[in-house]
Amino acid sequence: MINYLFRIRLKKTKDRVGEITLQDLDRARKVVFALFARYGDVIISLSVINEFIKKYPEKKYFLVTSHQMYPYARKLLDERVTVMSFDKRRNPLKLMKIVALLKREKIDLGFNPWSSGDEAKFIASYARKFNFYTGFQGIGNLYDRVRDYLKLPHAARTLPGWSLDGVKRLVICPCSTAAAKSLDHGDLSKLLEQVRQRFPAAAVTIALPPAEARYLQVPEKTFVFQKSRAASQAFLNLLLESDLVISVDAGPMHLADKLGLRTIGLFGPTTPLGVLDRATQVKALRDNSLTGFFCGKKCREPRCIHRLLEGNILESRATDYRELQGEVWELEQCRLT
Repeated sequence: MINYLFRIRLKKTKDRVGEITLQDLDRARKVVFALFARYGDVIISLSVINEFIKKYPEKKYFLVTSHQMYPYARKLLDERVTVMSFDKRRNPLKLMKIVALLKREKIDLGFNPWSSGDEAKFIASYARKFNFYTGFQGIGNLYDRVRDYLKLPHAARTLPGWSLDGVKRLVICPCSTAAAKSLDHGDLSKLLEQVRQRFPAAAVTIALPPAEARYLQVPEKTFVFQKSRAASQAFLNLLLESDLVISVDAGPMHLADKLGLRTIGLFGPTTPLGVLDRATQVKALRDNSLTGFFCGKKCREPRCIHRLLEGNILESRATDYRELQGEVWELEQCRLT
């Protein structure tokens, strides 16, 4: 029922959809952002929204997101932003209150970066003018796509320069929603062995989705992701207490980066050039034979991510992608040599 109401609203307000110009941005007094996307995409969007706020500090800002993402939004966003959340299936009354507030505020502009669902478009439609995010086709940096959408400049690339000294608390995030980007049990065992040897006294926590957590048998402490505000706050607290995060290409890697944490990113088919922000705390590790390629080949057994753990990642040299100008999208053959 609520999805039907979303579509009716969007049909009635379709005449307000249009390209937002620099003049619109200069004149607007109030802006709303609607974020209902995957974990990593929300963190990416929050980071670029902060850049937008710094460029236009005099405006009044609102952000609407899911309950799961609320703690991350509140932590990462400028404190001047009014952050609200709702669950369309369980809490329609909260949605009605948010709509009433947006109506009272008379919002000028609406944006929905990385959020193509009807609930995000519905929220954005309460602005006088809104332009829906299309995602853009082809290969491109995930952060820069949002910058282009919000008409923000691209900065120069800078890579981290931190060391592994003084690591006492460490978090490992071995899973992505894409199996080709995730570590299997053998990979994780190799990684844990390296961590135990390098940091024998460190407290290690492995953060896992519920399905993987049920089958993992290791002496280390585990954290199980859940889709709730309380679980997200607990994970945020876990990261803030850590000295090092090791993560595959997934949402926790982006969150650790934006919290300013020392982070090692393990990359298989995807590429740091397209995934990481221009200024990052992530030391990216990827097989050198894949340089210049963004792999979209559907592998039953993704050797690229497995081969990373054949060496010691804690001693490996990070990938330097600053000089790369672009990459080829590989769909047919495995480029791993």
